[in-house]
Amino acid sequence: MKKESIGGIIVNEDLTFVRIFDLPDEPDSSGSALEEFCFYGQTVNFIAENVDIRGKANLSVTLHQGELESFNKAIDAIDHLYDEVSLEVIDNVCLVTVYGPHFKERCGLAATFFRSIGIRGINILSISTSISSISAIIEKKHLQDTVTALRDVFDVP
Repeated sequence: MKKESIGGIIVNEDLTFVRIFDLPDEPDSSGSALEEFCFYGQTVNFIAENVDIRGKANLSVTLHQGELESFNKAIDAIDHLYDEVSLEVIDNVCLVTVYGPHFKERCGLAATFFRSIGIRGINILSISTSISSISAIIEKKHLQDTVTALRDVFDVP
């Protein structure tokens, strides 16, 4: 099997994954929530949002671990912004990204990425893509196996 060429693999370790459920699906809900992280000095390096079947927005982000006090203040502020919001915090995750160029013109790269990880029994907590990158949040304990899986299916410089 010929491996698809990619530009490389980027790994961001020691992250905390935060899922914010039941935001109103209206203008600026996600912006307001993200602003709280910034206000309390937290750098967000991954963002994904979707609307569920009930019409509620669900926002997923990763933040660098550490500075627990400012992190908790940001979480409390978001929790107080909206009546029905619920939060899930998962520590010890990694962001694994493969990058381009020009993924939009190459069929099946995302499927290859996700299947190579999935067939090894590794659950992906969240996904984000762009025109030139595919990213997944995984538990840190699966990092080495994930990178090996990606190297097995992609031609990495």
